[in-house]
Amino acid sequence: MVKKLIFILIAFLTGTAILDAQIVKIACVGNSITYGDGIANRDKMSYPAQLQAWLGSRYTVRNYGVSGATMLRKGDKPYWDEPEYKEVMDFDPDIIIVKLGTNDSKPQNWQFAGEFEKDYTDMVLAFKALDSKPRVLLALPVPVFAEKWGIRDSIVRDKIIPIIKNVSKATKCQYIDLYTPLLPYKYAFPDDVHPNSIGASVMVEQIYRSLFYRDKMHSSGYLNTAILPAPGAECRGAAAGWGEGNDWYSQFDAINKIGQDRKADLILLGNSITQGWGGEGRSVWSAVPELWDSLFKPLNAANFGISGDRTQHVLWRIQNGNFDKVKPKVIALEIGANNFGDNSDDEIADGIQSIVRALLKKVPAVKIILFGPLPTGTDNKDPNRKKYKQIHQIIHGLNNGKNVFYQNMDKQFINPDGTLVEGLLSPDAIHLTAEGYRIWAGVLVPEARRLMGE
Repeated sequence: MVKKLIFILIAFLTGTAILDAQIVKIACVGNSITYGDGIANRDKMSYPAQLQAWLGSRYTVRNYGVSGATMLRKGDKPYWDEPEYKEVMDFDPDIIIVKLGTNDSKPQNWQFAGEFEKDYTDMVLAFKALDSKPRVLLALPVPVFAEKWGIRDSIVRDKIIPIIKNVSKATKCQYIDLYTPLLPYKYAFPDDVHPNSIGASVMVEQIYRSLFYRDKMHSSGYLNTAILPAPGAECRGAAAGWGEGNDWYSQFDAINKIGQDRKADLILLGNSITQGWGGEGRSVWSAVPELWDSLFKPLNAANFGISGDRTQHVLWRIQNGNFDKVKPKVIALEIGANNFGDNSDDEIADGIQSIVRALLKKVPAVKIILFGPLPTGTDNKDPNRKKYKQIHQIIHGLNNGKNVFYQNMDKQFINPDGTLVEGLLSPDAIHLTAEGYRIWAGVLVPEARRLMGE
């Protein structure tokens, strides 16, 4: 009897382990926006590819987007007739995200408007009838900022979206609002119809929230994106100081190559402010190349700053990068400013704490100089200054004198009355001038030398 119970227990535990190890299959059904039309690095930057990176290895996300596809069976390119439709059925996914309707707004297609609801319902029911009994989510089309190719925002907004909501209710499928959250992002739609990788990342956040709305962590709708590892989506290479045509992954790959080619005793880790130091091995603009040559080269330093990075992007880079191969003695961490617009002070502080923990796990022997966000905001009444101060009130507690060494730059950058010291920050009260870098170096370099035992 005892042996039988042991066998049952082992079988149960083994079965649970197998269940836990199962890969969740997600099919992204859609048109050119799902496909990633207009996104240069679509294999990594389309919304399904970014969703895969957000979700990690326990998920398989496949892109079944078809450019020009319609939901309408009588449309000029029905999704029903495309090979991808059969591929979705054969994939037998656990989750299906349907994002169709944009092309149905064209005049030649919308003449069959009376059949849109039935066609949409039929497709949803066909998906739900699969052996996998998938969870089907209906994504509302993104905004159309100017009529192109006959695609009309008025039809999308006033006709198609209400019908999709009706289908959602009738089929008991959750819908995802991609229209409202994307309205402030006109700049992320280069042709007014297709989002670039930045717009796609906003889509992914909304989809991620919807996927996990039933999870206990997110039952209230709360999701701290600052602690959710995710790759960056910046694609404006020239504006980011990377040269024309380069994107976030070009910088991530260049940084990893630095780690493959050589070890570095000091790593500068952060966003555009850190990137501004310049350095070898990457095509980035430098504000103070002479300081790099005179101060950082002798310390065998490497610059791992990427413009636009937020805490979640640095977390992803730590998980997917080769810090453990580089084996730095010291890491100077400057991060958080790019989170100010989307996250609260405690969320950003959580993100910074998560980075510190991730670094110490990846490189246990490293010593971290923790700067967090550098001083920002024009004075003490500035909302950015208030958030900055609240973040530092939290993260200064990470200082332990062993492997985390907190540094505050208030004395160097902020006058006693709360105004900024003149000439150290650019007009945006965020980025440093050349003189600002010299002041920062006066704190960073001596501390790095001390921790490296020089």
